[in-house]
Amino acid sequence: MSSKILEIDSFYSKLAIIILNYNSSNYVINQLNSLSSEGVSKDCFYVVDNQSIDNKILINFCNTNNFCFIQNKINGGYANGNNLAIKKAIDDNKSYFLLLNPDIEISKYTISVLLETICNNPNIGVIGPRILDKFESNIIYSDGGLLFPEKGFEGDHVHCYKKTEEIPSFGINFNIDYVNGSAILFSLPALQFNGFMREDFFMYYEESEWCYRLKLKSQFKLAINTDVVAYHEMSDKGKFYQYYMTRNQIWMTRLYNGNSLFLIRYNWKIIRKSIKKFQFNILKAVYNGWFAKIN
Repeated sequence: MSSKILEIDSFYSKLAIIILNYNSSNYVINQLNSLSSEGVSKDCFYVVDNQSIDNKILINFCNTNNFCFIQNKINGGYANGNNLAIKKAIDDNKSYFLLLNPDIEISKYTISVLLETICNNPNIGVIGPRILDKFESNIIYSDGGLLFPEKGFEGDHVHCYKKTEEIPSFGINFNIDYVNGSAILFSLPALQFNGFMREDFFMYYEESEWCYRLKLKSQFKLAINTDVVAYHEMSDKGKFYQYYMTRNQIWMTRLYNGNSLFLIRYNWKIIRKSIKKFQFNILKAVYNGWFAKIN
């Protein structure tokens, strides 16, 4: 390990690693065990539970092993749960916040490089690693997120499903619109400027909206360090995914003046398919997307 990485260890006292649990206690415990065994101090960790049915396992583990545990009174979604921990971490005088999904595998080395990058470059407000497929580690999932307002804020990922042999690591990528919320590190100044993530989105597009807002209204840069990696476990997408992705894409379009006509035409296509397949959650998502009140 380089001397630079050893030097950055001093910044860990200012780092909050926030892990949000919803029925993924075993993943969270594995994450905590893995990172703490590499030498990450337990004082860095904030574990939040969003009213899971398996929360007793996690409560017992955290209490036994002296990890900070926060029990949410409701299942308020991604932003609500993470915001609870961020507020607690600010009270504890933390200055950097790393949000991790339970299914992300990440090393202390990767965290250290990200922390070093953001500490040494205060113009970078948000940073993340290259994300690879957990089971096919030569497949890139994301080198940063992209948004297309002209297509009704359709989203994509840089180099998604490309092989690492085709796209070797290339340092910092600034040509992005958001950092994937499964492994996202940001600074206190960026948070103070931008405010917290929107809790009304519940799940999906929260980090996209937060990063896009920061990019539009500030001089802070968004970055991916492709020289370090995390591994993401791909999961099956169900009705909740379909509903919130559909509704929240529409909300993004309404909030940021995306191409409404393009999205209405696209919505009409998925409505016809949904009626044939009796997917009424999609119909509800489109209705709430266009007609629900948003702040």
